[in-house]
Amino acid sequence: MKDGKIIGGLYIGFFLVLSYFFIQAADAVLGIRAIDLADRRILDLAPLKSVIGVILAAATTFYFWKGKKGFYLDELQKAVAELKKVVTPSREETKVTTISVFVFVGIMVVVFIVFDLIWSNIAALIY
Repeated sequence: MKDGKIIGGLYIGFFLVLSYFFIQAADAVLGIRAIDLADRRILDLAPLKSVIGVILAAATTFYFWKGKKGFYLDELQKAVAELKKVVTPSREETKVTTISVFVFVGIMVVVFIVFDLIWSNIAALIY
């Protein structure tokens, strides 16, 4: 059941993000006309752009939930199963990795400074 909660949360998040973008798109498209239809209220409840954006987001979310015979839902379940295999590194592994990154960056700084000095001297000889 825990997977169901994770997948449900992902679909809710997907719906909310799509709602935002579809409302913005509906506002842009419906605001083109001389008569601004984007802000016209439906039953004095919500602007037309919001209604259209939420309907499009719900339809898209439903398609990705039930469309193609559950293909997208199956792929999402596989992704969640793979993410459960991820292991957090220990404190010691994180410390060693951080130190090695700093050492590598330090070495690269020295290499770039040397190359910069060489190329600037070559450029000074040419020009």
